[in-house]
Amino acid sequence: MKNTTTPITPNSFIKTLSFLHMGIMAGPVILGIFFYTQVQNPGLDFSDSEDVFLAIIPVIAITGIFLGSFIFRKIIGSIPKDLDLRQKLARFQTASIIKYAFLEGPALFAIVIFHNTQNLAYLIIASFLIFYLFLQRPTKDKVEHHLDLRGEEKSKFNRYDQPLGE
Repeated sequence: MKNTTTPITPNSFIKTLSFLHMGIMAGPVILGIFFYTQVQNPGLDFSDSEDVFLAIIPVIAITGIFLGSFIFRKIIGSIPKDLDLRQKLARFQTASIIKYAFLEGPALFAIVIFHNTQNLAYLIIASFLIFYLFLQRPTKDKVEHHLDLRGEEKSKFNRYDQPLGE
């Protein structure tokens, strides 16, 4: 039986990862807008000493940022130099999706807590996480930098519409 899969090109890799990134980012954006329009009297309140989430949400957000970046760097750092470009890109994609998830999760949690408490502080935290997630969008330069592509690999990656091979 003939293999009919489309060959992976650097262009298709960037497009696919960008599409995944946008999809992951769309969830919190849509949910945040939806919940904001559903809340009757949103307000910004840092004085409620009984609201335990005022301490928990920022810790979860900061943990998500640092843990996502840490795991991303660990996965990227563990890629053997002799691996072929296609396998390096697959691991980069995995590392990126994990990093995005560590930003998306706390953002979604903060949005749900906003909906339950009507405290805009949580929506603001979620907005910062979404903005940071937006800044993590994949680009050709970021891939080259993080994978430290040089020589033949960089040349291969710069041939945007050439298949990477098996």
